[in-house]
Amino acid sequence: MALNKINETHQLGPMSSFFLIQVTQIGIGFFSFQQPLSRFSAQDAWVACLIGGLSSLGVMWLILRLLENEHKYGRADLFSIHTRIFGKWIGGVLNLATIIFFMLYAAIYLRSYIEILQVWIFPQLSILVFTALFCLLIAYIVLGGMRTIGGIFLLSFVYMIPLYAETVFAVPGAHFSNLLPLFDHGPKSLLLSVFYSIHIYLGSEMILFYYPFIKHPEQAKKWCYFALLDTLFIYLMIMILGTAYFSQGEMKLTIWPTVTFWKSITFPLFEHVDMINIVYMIWILLPSMALSAWIVSRGIKLTFPVIRQKYALIFVLAVFIVVAEIVYNGELVATANALFSKLGFCFNYIYIPLLLLCQWIVKKVKGEPA
Repeated sequence: MALNKINETHQLGPMSSFFLIQVTQIGIGFFSFQQPLSRFSAQDAWVACLIGGLSSLGVMWLILRLLENEHKYGRADLFSIHTRIFGKWIGGVLNLATIIFFMLYAAIYLRSYIEILQVWIFPQLSILVFTALFCLLIAYIVLGGMRTIGGIFLLSFVYMIPLYAETVFAVPGAHFSNLLPLFDHGPKSLLLSVFYSIHIYLGSEMILFYYPFIKHPEQAKKWCYFALLDTLFIYLMIMILGTAYFSQGEMKLTIWPTVTFWKSITFPLFEHVDMINIVYMIWILLPSMALSAWIVSRGIKLTFPVIRQKYALIFVLAVFIVVAEIVYNGELVATANALFSKLGFCFNYIYIPLLLLCQWIVKKVKGEPA
């Protein structure tokens, strides 16, 4: 069995997988996911949210199985899997496609947050200035290595707890009779809502890239599932509260339901809680963007060994800035998000199972022992 070549000083403890997965799954969709889910199943959208979350557990099982099978061959990450199974050239093309996908996905993720800032707080916010300054912060974190990134994820998880807890102050304005009648929609409507719920659970697949940096990965499996269940609980509670807070007519006209019911929350010294929370959500954006930049820059280094990671990082951050400038209005942001949600669904629910099948076929053809 090949040894893991990652130095232990650069690795994270098994429990870190909980924070890495949970934080990456709470994304920009947290502001708006209730509306697309309710479009097809109305008051039963919480059922679709539940089914989508449970399906993510199945995807995680496939991902962990894929990585565990690969561990015996050396570095167990997606870039190595592509190269070993498909060879240098085809594997290299797949790695390049993966790099482009995650790089553009992260850029659109950043641009989506800027759109929310512009709509709710800073209408004249310069996209170029904000993106450039934010990328400098990302560079500082990524250059610190994987342990620094892991620390930012831990801080993000801790800092976001008050925001989740604060949401209960919107309960007095909710009308839970809006959840009735229960189970009033057929399988077709629910499945359409489940499809739209998948994008809020994206992010856990990033373990395909940092798995070699987890110390004793066999002990991390339970933390991966705990993270998914924690995310499911958060989204399910917000979905139920959103359905109870808005009538279905209001929900159709509300682009960011979470922000809207934050507006009903007031404290003696903080009247505009919604604005504070939107800015506070930068603690969700920062670690996810740092991890994405690390994954893409490391992927470039592994695919093109002559390029050092720090130079690849400069290129990645430049792409973030350029894409944020190109996607100049809300309509393009919505279109790009819809496209990458579909691609994310295909990656998790189609490509991962097919890759596991290819891994099994190669193993049988070569007559390798189990």
